[in-house]
Amino acid sequence: MEQMAVYGADVESDRDSLSNVSLQPYHQTGIFQELPSYKTVRRRTKCLSSKNEQRFSIQDSGNEISNLQFISEEQLLFEDRKQSLRELPVSLTEKREMSDKRKYNSGSLSSWETWKQSQQKLLKKLKEEASHAISWLELWKGSLGEIEGRYGNGIQSYFTFLRFLVFLNLFAFLLVGGFVLLPSIYISKMKLNQTVAEQPQNTSECFKYDPYHHGLVPFYAYILDLFSGTGFMEASYMFYGYYTFDGNQISNYNLPLAYLLTMVLYFLFCLCWILKRIVNGFKQECMQEASYSTRHSAKIFSLWDFCIKAPMMAILKQQSIVNDLKIDLQEQRCRRMKAERSTKDKVFLYSIRVVLNLFIMLLLTGAFYCIYQATKSSQQFQQKGNGSGKIYFLFEFFMEYLPPIVISVSNILLPFLFRIIVRYEEYPPNTEINLILIRSVFLRLSNLSMLVFSLWQHITCSDGKKEDCEACGYNIHYQCWETKIGQEMYKLMLFDFLACIGVTFCVELPRKFVAEHGPVGLTKMLQKQQFMVPENVLDIVDGQTIVWIGMFYSPLLPLLNIVKHFITFYVKKHSLYNYCRPGKRLFRLSSSKIFFQLILLFGLVVAIVPIMVNVTLVHPSIPCGPFRQHKTAWEIIPKLVSTLPSEVQIFLKYITSEPFILLLITVLCTVLTILVSLVQTNRSTITQLKQHLILAGKDKRYLVKKLSTHSQQPSVGAFQDSFSESVKDVNSRA
Repeated sequence: MEQMAVYGADVESDRDSLSNVSLQPYHQTGIFQELPSYKTVRRRTKCLSSKNEQRFSIQDSGNEISNLQFISEEQLLFEDRKQSLRELPVSLTEKREMSDKRKYNSGSLSSWETWKQSQQKLLKKLKEEASHAISWLELWKGSLGEIEGRYGNGIQSYFTFLRFLVFLNLFAFLLVGGFVLLPSIYISKMKLNQTVAEQPQNTSECFKYDPYHHGLVPFYAYILDLFSGTGFMEASYMFYGYYTFDGNQISNYNLPLAYLLTMVLYFLFCLCWILKRIVNGFKQECMQEASYSTRHSAKIFSLWDFCIKAPMMAILKQQSIVNDLKIDLQEQRCRRMKAERSTKDKVFLYSIRVVLNLFIMLLLTGAFYCIYQATKSSQQFQQKGNGSGKIYFLFEFFMEYLPPIVISVSNILLPFLFRIIVRYEEYPPNTEINLILIRSVFLRLSNLSMLVFSLWQHITCSDGKKEDCEACGYNIHYQCWETKIGQEMYKLMLFDFLACIGVTFCVELPRKFVAEHGPVGLTKMLQKQQFMVPENVLDIVDGQTIVWIGMFYSPLLPLLNIVKHFITFYVKKHSLYNYCRPGKRLFRLSSSKIFFQLILLFGLVVAIVPIMVNVTLVHPSIPCGPFRQHKTAWEIIPKLVSTLPSEVQIFLKYITSEPFILLLITVLCTVLTILVSLVQTNRSTITQLKQHLILAGKDKRYLVKKLSTHSQQPSVGAFQDSFSESVKDVNSRA
C-alpha cells in the first residue's frame, strides 16, 4: 500500500513536470489515458462488480485525466483520528494536509478525549523507552551484532537460534526449580522424607534399590560415576529416583502432581512458542512468492546483505549471489531437460531413484540395528556388575558410552553417503540440498527413537524375557528404570558436548594449521573447515531433543543444557573467527527461521510420544520416584479429580464426553474454514497489490520514455508531432 501511494505521488509529479513544459495544446492527446494502468483499469471495470472489487473514479478535464484515485473500503479506516500518520500509506504532502486538518478539528474534542489522547501518547513513549532500555540487557547482543556485521545474518541466525534454546531451557529450569526442586530441598532439610505412608517390608526384590557404592571405592570409580550418572550422581537431585516423597507432607503440597503438571506445562509452552515462531515465519514467506517478479532481477537488486562490513565476507557474498544465479540457471536447465525426457528416460531415471532409496533404507536399517545391538550389549554389561582395575575401568567406560558412540558415528557417516547418493538422482540443486537435510533430520531423530525403543523393550520385557517382569510389572533388573533412561540421556548429552569440543580443537584446529602452513598440494586439498549453518543447527536440535526426552527422568537436565549452550556459543564463535570459513552457500535468514523451527517441532514430537507411552502404560518403579505408589504416573490425575467437588467433577466429565468433543471439533472446523477463506482473500488482495506495483513500473517507464522523447526534440512543434505519432502507435497497439 505504501508503494502504491508513492507511485501515485510519482505519477502526480511526472504529470506536473509534463504540464510545466507548455503542453496546453496537447491535452487533446490524452497522455494519461495511454498509461498501462489506466487501460488495465478500464478492462477490469467492465467485467468486475463494484461490490467485490476495487473502485476507481476517473475525472476528465477535456481529454486529460485530472485525478486518478484508488478507492477501497480500507481507506475509510485511514481517516480515523486515532491512527498515527506514520502508519498511513499516503504521500508526505497528504500527511501534512491531514495533520493540519486534525489540528484544526482538535478544538471539537472534549477535555476527556484530549486528556485520553495525551495519556496514550505518554504511555506509548514510555513503552518505547522501556523496550529500548531492556534491549541493552539482551543476552549476547554485542556478540550477535559483531557476527552479523562480519558474516551476515545467515550465520548470525545460528547463534540467535542457540540463544532461543537457552531461554527455552531456562524456562524449564525455573518451572522445575520452583515447583519440584525447592519443595524437595525443603522436605530434605526438615527430614520429612522418612514419614512414608504404609509401605510393605523390603523383603521383595521389587523394593531393593541402593545406588551407593559400598566398601573401598577407587578414585576412578567416582570419575566413572560423574560421566555415567551412577553412584553419587544417581542419588542426587539430578535424577528421577531421588524425588521419593509422598504428596501430603508439606501443607498438603502434592509433589507427584506438581512433578507431572510441571512437565505437561513445559511441553505445552514449548509447543505454543515453536508454533508461534513457525506462523510468523510463514507470514513472511507468503509475502515472498516467486511469481511476483522476475527471480533473477530480485536476486540482483535485493539479495545483498548490507550488514556485511568485512571485505572477505563481501567477496563471499558476491560469490554466493553468483552461485545462486548459477543454481537458478541450472534449475531452469533441469526443468527443460525434464520436459524433454522421453518415456524411456523417465522410466530409467525413476528406476534409479527407487534403487537408491532402497539402498538408503538399507543403510538406515543397518544403523538402527547397530544402535539396538549396542544398547543391548551396554545394558547386559551393566547388569553383570563392576570389575576392578584400571584397564577394566577403561573398558567399562567404553561400554557405558557405546550407544552414544554408535549414534555419533551414524550421524557423521550416513549424511556423507547421502551427499554422494543424491548426485545420481538428478534433482535440481535446491532440491538436492533440501533432500539431504530432510534425510539427515530423519536419521538423527530416528536414531534417538531407536535408542528409546531399545530401552523400552528391555524395561517392559518385550525382548522375550517375560519372567523378569512377572514380579514388579517391569524388568526386575531395572530397579529404578526411570533413572536408567535419565542416565542414558545424560550420557548422550555429555558425549554430544565432548564431541563438539573435540571436533573444534582436535579436527578444525589441525586442519587450519595444515591449510596455512602445509605443502602447496596438501593446502589446496585441505582448506579450512566450512561453517555450515544447517549441519550445526541439526547438532543443537539433536541435543535439545535429548533434553526433552530425558527431562521427565532427569529434571535438572535443562540446567546442564544451559551451561552446555553457553560454552558452545563461545566455542563456536571462536571456531568461526579463527578455524573455519563461511560456507560457499550462505544460508538466508528468511528461509532459516522456518527450517530451524520445523525440525525443532519434529524433535519435540519425537520426545513427547515415548514420554506419553511411559506415563500412561508402564508401571512406575516401586522403590523410587514420586509415582511409586501408583500403577501408572497418569493415575494421579483421576484420583485428584475424585477429590474435587461434585459440580467440578460433572463439568470435567462433560468436557471429556463424546458429545462435547464432537461439538468442539465442529467449532474448530468452522473456525478453520473461516480462517482458510480469510487466507485466500488475503492472498488475492496481495496478488492484486502486486499487480498494481507491476503496473506502476510500467507507467513510470512509459512516462520516462515520453520525457526522453521530448528532450531530444529541437522544438515544441516537433515534440507535438512525435508525441502525436507515439500516441497513434499506442492506440493502434491497444
